Amino acid sequence: MAGSAGAAQRPRRNVRWIAAGVLAVCLGTLGAALLWGNLSQTEAVVIVKRTVYRDQVITATDLGVTSAAPAPGVATVAAERLAEVIGRTARTDLAAGTLLHPEGFGEPLVGGGQVLMGLRLPAGRLPSMPLPPGTAVLLVPVTREAGQGPDGPSVTAQIATAAKQLPDGAALLDVTVGQAEAERVAKLAAADQLSLLRVAETGQ
Repeated sequence: MAGSAGAAQRPRRNVRWIAAGVLAVCLGTLGAALLWGNLSQTEAVVIVKRTVYRDQVITATDLGVTSAAPAPGVATVAAERLAEVIGRTARTDLAAGTLLHPEGFGEPLVGGGQVLMGLRLPAGRLPSMPLPPGTAVLLVPVTREAGQGPDGPSVTAQIATAAKQLPDGAALLDVTVGQAEAERVAKLAAADQLSLLRVAETGQ
């Protein structure tokens, strides 16, 4: 009887170990699912391999391609646009190891024979509507004294950076003008004798 009773005994199963094993399998499956989800959401984007400073021309050795899952609201440049970026000018300092931003490159702000200058214009001396970069404008000499004519003809220019409003109502902005007119425009601006007009585009 004792022998048969011993033979009938079954080994006890440790419930804790079984539960731990099931939990490990579940966690492993969940981790694999999350990893697959992250990998499936990655995109091939352009990355800056070497630091490029503002106004420098971007070369092929400055850029590369990497896979990334950009955070919501973070703009990137798709890898297929790599050839489009090469040869363009850095609009801001591009730090090595960062993803290239769509607004980080473009055409040079200053072309040949042109000068980039900053202007401070009082309220009422420029349109209140936004003037995005590239807008054609006219810099008109004005005078604050009755009977005194303006100093020379108006000067064509182009907006380089959008105007920034100051607390006193004045505006700060950058424009590009021809090198031959730069000195006169600078003197007019220093004497508070400039007004800015927007020029209608062709076809308007």
